[in-house]
Order: sequence, then C-alpha cells, then structure tokens
Amino acid sequence: MINNDFEKINRFILSNDNRYGIFIIIIVSASIFLDVWDLTSLSFVLTFFKSYFSSAGGFLIGISVASANIGAIAGSFLSPYMTESLGRRRMLLINMVIFIISAIVISISNNIIYVIIFRIIMGFSIGNDVVTGFTYIYEYTSEKQRSSLYPLWAYAFSGVALLAILTVYILYYILPHYYLWRSVFIIAALFALIILTLRYKLLETPLWLYKHGRNDQLEYVLENVYKKHIEIRSWFYYKPNFYDMIRMFKNNEYLMLFTLSLNGIVGFIGWGFSFYVTYMLFELHVYSFESILAIDALIYGFGLLGAISSRFLFKMYGSYRLSVTSSFIAAFCIMLLLLAFSGYINLITVIPLTILIIFFNYLGPMAYNAVLNNNIDPMYRSQANGWNYMFNKIVEAISGLSAGIIIIEIGDVYNTLMLFIIIMIFSVMALISGRYLKSDFQSSESL
Repeated sequence: MINNDFEKINRFILSNDNRYGIFIIIIVSASIFLDVWDLTSLSFVLTFFKSYFSSAGGFLIGISVASANIGAIAGSFLSPYMTESLGRRRMLLINMVIFIISAIVISISNNIIYVIIFRIIMGFSIGNDVVTGFTYIYEYTSEKQRSSLYPLWAYAFSGVALLAILTVYILYYILPHYYLWRSVFIIAALFALIILTLRYKLLETPLWLYKHGRNDQLEYVLENVYKKHIEIRSWFYYKPNFYDMIRMFKNNEYLMLFTLSLNGIVGFIGWGFSFYVTYMLFELHVYSFESILAIDALIYGFGLLGAISSRFLFKMYGSYRLSVTSSFIAAFCIMLLLLAFSGYINLITVIPLTILIIFFNYLGPMAYNAVLNNNIDPMYRSQANGWNYMFNKIVEAISGLSAGIIIIEIGDVYNTLMLFIIIMIFSVMALISGRYLKSDFQSSESL
C-alpha cells in the first residue's frame, strides 16, 4: 500500500518545520483541553452535582460521570474510518459543532437522564476529535517540532486542571452553588466555539491529500505551509476499512501493548482516583471547600512540575525507563495511601501521597501518546490513535463508574485497594512489553 512518493512526502514533513506549527498544535490539541476540562472541572464541582441530583443515587451519578467516556469509546472507534473518509480538517470542524450543542443542552438540563444522554454525545465528539487531532498534528510536524510534544498530554492535564481550579474558585463566590456544575459546561461550550472559529483557518494534511489523490490541493498546501515544491510522480486512492484497525495492531503488537499499559495506568489514576480527590477530601470532613481547592491547586501544580521534568528526563533516560520507574513508584504511593485510609498511617499523609501519585503519573506514563505517534507507521497512524484513545476511554469509563459507585456506596479503602492492584498489573505489563522496544525509546534525539 505504501509507495515511494508516500514515503517521500512523509520524509519531507519530518525534515521541514511547519511554519504554522505552534498555531496548529494549539488549535488542534484544544480537544485535549476539552477532554481534561470535563474531567477536572466536573470533579471539582461533583459535590454540588451530586447534591442537585440527590435523588438519583450512586449508580446514576456514576453513570453520569462515566457517560462521556462511553461516548468517547464510540467516537474513537469510528474516528479512524471517519477521518480517513471525510478528512482530518472536516472532522475537526464537525466534532466541535457536536460538542457545542451537547454542552449547551447539558447546562440547561434538570433531568439526570438527559445529562447522561448528551454527555454520551459530547463524549463521542471528544473521542473522535482527540484521535483526529493527534493524527493531524503528527502528520504536520517535523522531527524537531515533535520533540516538544513529548509531554503535551501532561501539560494539558496539569495546566487545565489549574485553570479549572481557579475558575471554580471564582465562580464559587459569584454564583449560587447549584449553578456551579452548569457553569463548567457553559464555559466549555464557549471555548469550543472559539476553537471552531479558529479551525476554519486550518488546511488539510499533505498525507491525507496524497492518499486520496487530491494532487492540486496537495501542491497548494506544500507551497503555502513549507514554501517548497516536491515532485510527485504517482497517486493512489486509499479506501479506509475497519480491518486496518486489526492489521495495524498485529503489525505493532509490542508497541501497542507498551502504549496501552501506560494508557491504562493514566486512565485508572485519572478517573479512578484523581477525579474523586476533591470529593474524597470533602468526605473526610476536615477541610473546607476553599481549602480543598487550594490543595487541588497544589496537587496539580506538582503535576505540571512532573510534565515539565519529563521532557528533560526523557532525553537522559528514555521513555522505557522513565515510564516504568514512575509507574512503580506511583503504585507504591497508592499502597501507602491504602494504609492511610485503613488507619495504619496518619491521615495527614493523604495529601503528600496524592501529590506524589499525580507527580509520577505525569512524569512517566502520561507520555503514552507521544510514544505511540513517534514510532507508529504513518500509514496507520489514525488507526493506532483510534485503538489508543478507545482503550483509554474504556479504562476511564470502567474506572470512573466503578470508583464512583465504590467510593459513594462502600468507601475509599476498597477503591484504593482496587486501584493498587490494577496499577501494579499495568506496570508489570509495561515492564515486560517495553523491554522488546527499549532501544526505540532511548532519547528524543532519535525522534
């Protein structure tokens, strides 16, 4: 399927900086902002959301939390086919329209069933957009520009979390508390509208245009973006099919297993733990809501520090050692947290241990998207991103739902025990599968 001209275009992109690189990264990766905003902002107002729908019970609350991930599973599964058929740029626009409509409907809903339904639809747009976005970014950036993308996911999580904390803190003193959960969706809709407007300026990626025989558009894009011309002698039309998802996985099994192991760690720590940190601290009846937000800011501040550190430590130790070591340290901290919730260690250690868990999660495993996109065959990048994000959302849907039910109905101890066992399993999987690929992940100089 791959011919010399496809490889020529890919090498051209890798060796030439995109003159709109920063603009593309910011505008396209904005879907990551929306994904993280949904996770963090809702977690900070979960107490008020639960209070507003107090008659719904723990199961429906858990479903409402996990519903966005359920939709994202479908979105990420269908995204490779849709983005290959309709184009990267078109899907980036469609997804934002769906998100805006869904977020507005959620913000005015008084029935939790409607919230669940439209969070599923909203999740579909996020899942589809993140897969399309990563594919778009890595089809438009050079090797040099890609090195700066290594901690992109971690930057987004920590930075948006801090922004969400500040926003919720301000709104806490401005709005009636029963409006807080609605406001986070209104803000998301406004931000998505800005993204939609800016995305109209985007051009289609050269690789997609080549695969679909759009030679005139391809020449225009190369001239406009790179101010260079390359001779294309052959053309072919790529017809996407769902079997490509299977073919891609079979040809990259160790890379995918290593990536999905890190992915699982991030997903369970994100939705099975950090999403509920505010709620768990509130249930301890030790801190005020304002104090908890300050603690959240401290926690995610260390997450940002981990993200910043990862880029430099990656150059020294490589993805394999950095990710695996960080994963096991995070698992050890979760074990200590279990002892604290069980009464064997003073509860004063809960906050420091939470900080360490988030720090090491952002330091190592959080770079799983960069690990995958820097090493996958470019012909199957959208399929690989589809597998990757679909697995992430399956994990987050399961962990978000199970943690919500367990924490609300049973308690913190059992959720932390489950989390420790799962993180250990994924860490061992990463340790084993990554050894086959260790030479591929030594430093960013090879990117």
